[in-house]
Amino acid sequence: MRPQGTDFADSARNRDSVMSLGSIAHMQHYFARTGLLDGKGAQLSSGRKKLGDVTVTIVDQENMSPETENTSFLQNWSATGDGIFLPPTVSTYKEKPIYAQPPPDVTVLRRELNESLDDARKVMEEVKAHSTMVCPLLDFVRDSEGTSETKASEHHEHQGFFEIQGLHILDLVTLAIRAAKNYYTCHNNPQKLYSIRSEREIRADLYQVMDTLKRMANREFRGGMRDQEQQSIVDWVQSIERLLRDEQESERKEQEMLEQWTWLRGDWTGREREREQLFFNSFDPDMQSLPEWTAPTEEPSPFPKSLQSGIRLVHLHNSLVKRSKRRFGDITTFHADLNKPYRCADNLRYWMKAAELRWEVKLSLNVFDLVYEKQPDVWQMFDAALLKWSAAVREELTNELFAEKEAGHQTLPQLQIDADD
Repeated sequence: MRPQGTDFADSARNRDSVMSLGSIAHMQHYFARTGLLDGKGAQLSSGRKKLGDVTVTIVDQENMSPETENTSFLQNWSATGDGIFLPPTVSTYKEKPIYAQPPPDVTVLRRELNESLDDARKVMEEVKAHSTMVCPLLDFVRDSEGTSETKASEHHEHQGFFEIQGLHILDLVTLAIRAAKNYYTCHNNPQKLYSIRSEREIRADLYQVMDTLKRMANREFRGGMRDQEQQSIVDWVQSIERLLRDEQESERKEQEMLEQWTWLRGDWTGREREREQLFFNSFDPDMQSLPEWTAPTEEPSPFPKSLQSGIRLVHLHNSLVKRSKRRFGDITTFHADLNKPYRCADNLRYWMKAAELRWEVKLSLNVFDLVYEKQPDVWQMFDAALLKWSAAVREELTNELFAEKEAGHQTLPQLQIDADD
């Protein structure tokens, strides 16, 4: 008989480690046949053994010759009775692997979107040009003195054309909507798109153009496309094209900005503070008014002294979070009124905790000693904390910037067709 499946408990069904073993009956037959439990309650003996209604042949593995040791295992897996047993190498539970396709390339999605928008724009231009020719003809048919049969025939012919035209428009605009949706959802940095046009506006435009197509299909394209429907689709196509142009312009300006950031590259050995100060100035305009960052001494230098309240570090942290791809961990609670010393200590504490949670930088600094200037070496510790934090943040943002730069240099795939002369 074939081992039958067994009902498992709910807790066991949710565990892959249990379900991957197969049925319990299969495991019982496997252990009984192979003698894996020999000496542990399932003594292996030679000869024939009765298991219920089935007679099983047991092999004496101790007296087995080396020539037949490798082949007798499956050959002796037999039984006399109703049905055939499964060999122990066959599992009664097979899990199908799930293969996930890699995400599509953004450059390919942009090319497909441009092509779909071109097709949609061309078909709308054809509809507009054709409507200027059909409308006078329809007016002439309505005003003619022909019989009702002639008018019905003319109306039927135009309705057939409008249905074909409407289905063609429906196909092309739907492909454009699908390409736009894929571009939005698979974009490597959707925040750039939302900075140009908000996500709510993008979704509203998609719903509006789909509603226009739905109304056209519900009335079976009678009378052709109306002026309002044409304008709705044309406005949507132009808005997407304008979004793509603005995105490319933003990428061009960002590339120019990257070329001006000297702290991105080069050897800065011995000039670490100069590099980190340039890094600060690139993301917080208020930092540009600060004095030069020099090596710490027993007396506090002007640069760390200006950061003692912690408010500028909080604003700088939030600016860096907005520039990063991982936009989380910004500081939402801080003190803007710095009349009390404990408020400055709180700001520094918020900055240190955010550095640990967002940038994974553990800073060691006694904020009260810094605010009240109790310890003489507290400024050296503050200087070391600033260098450590700045280096970690700069390294993460630099990796993201170079990754975007490499992705932006990818060329669009070109389709070349060689026509015969």
